[in-house]
Amino acid sequence: MKRMGNRFRRLALCSLACASLLAACDKQEAPAPEAKPEEETVVLLHGLGRTRASILVLQQRLKSAGYQTLNFPYGTINTSIDEMSEALHLYIRENVKTPRYHFIGHSLGNIIVRNGFKSEYPPGLGRIVMLAPPNQPSELARTLKNFGPFKWRAGDSGQQLASEDFYKDLPAPSVEFGVIAGDKGQSLTFDVPNDGVITVESTKLDGMKDWLLLHHSHTFIMNSKDTAQQCLRFLREGSFDHAAPRQEAEPQ
Repeated sequence: MKRMGNRFRRLALCSLACASLLAACDKQEAPAPEAKPEEETVVLLHGLGRTRASILVLQQRLKSAGYQTLNFPYGTINTSIDEMSEALHLYIRENVKTPRYHFIGHSLGNIIVRNGFKSEYPPGLGRIVMLAPPNQPSELARTLKNFGPFKWRAGDSGQQLASEDFYKDLPAPSVEFGVIAGDKGQSLTFDVPNDGVITVESTKLDGMKDWLLLHHSHTFIMNSKDTAQQCLRFLREGSFDHAAPRQEAEPQ
């Protein structure tokens, strides 16, 4: 009887040990709670020669989805890309109040973000969505770089967009980033798929997590509803919805 009692005690102890081990495994494998949009900030950056007003439609759609938003103010006249990137770092430190933040840039806005990786961003950076980014030297900027009105309007940043040397030293983001390109272009200055300003191929960048082509022009890609939906998808999941219907019309 005594042996039987010892055996039962050993079995009971084994059962308790197994139960504790399984509980620890369950606890370890439990997924982290999903971040709520209202606890995340999306910092938006407009394109070359534009103002913050150009990206207000997208900003409102992000707000409607629950995100906190910031619209980074910058001007290109008499300002270098290094100076704009430094200003972006300061802007984030002073204005982002949530634990996590993301970037969505249009055109030149993405180059400012990339250039900012030359130094460490403030803690909390999540994902980046690039809209029509000139991730390679811009053909149009090369064509217009000596044209007076372009030189005045685009400033030093316009010249840098045409420079091979500038791009050689331009970092790729060290966080997850996705690229949305447009192909509603023109054939006057291009003989390959383009969005009217840059080629489709030049939007690509080594290390990108996902890439998507939408039928929109460079100038208005950020105003389209499907662009906003794809931005939201990438912020949440780190990928685009490639099965979504292709939107032909481009609402203003």
